[in-house]
Amino acid sequence: MAAHGSTVRDVANLVVPRGGRVEETGDRSLPFRLLDDQGVEVAAVTEFLHHMLADDASPASLRSYAYELLSWQRFLRAVEVPWHLAGRAEARDFALWLKTSKKPPRQRRPDAPAPGSVNPVTGKATSGVNNAAARGKGPAERYCR
Repeated sequence: MAAHGSTVRDVANLVVPRGGRVEETGDRSLPFRLLDDQGVEVAAVTEFLHHMLADDASPASLRSYAYELLSWQRFLRAVEVPWHLAGRAEARDFALWLKTSKKPPRQRRPDAPAPGSVNPVTGKATSGVNNAAARGKGPAERYCR
């Protein structure tokens, strides 16, 4: 059921263009930054990453969050909601879109196991073709008002 006043989006058929990018800066005070389609730094993400850095987040965590926020930015652009107006409905729809969308294809090693197969030693599944369900709030939900 939709929240009061929110729109239910058909996220399963949503086309999300791949614009923007995460860039490594080589600067210890901000090792990664998010750039929009025009190559302009996204100030809201820079501020968020600075707060994470101040809380002792590792560069690897900053990189991971920057990529997650890149997906969030792409999603918001696809649903035509400005970053500063995104709320709970957009966070919900983003989570649903992540569950239903396939990961972008990438080059795999010839000897790599098939996506979603089980490691015979550990018994753990390898990454599948879809995104995994989150086990807590992601950066988009934390950032939303």
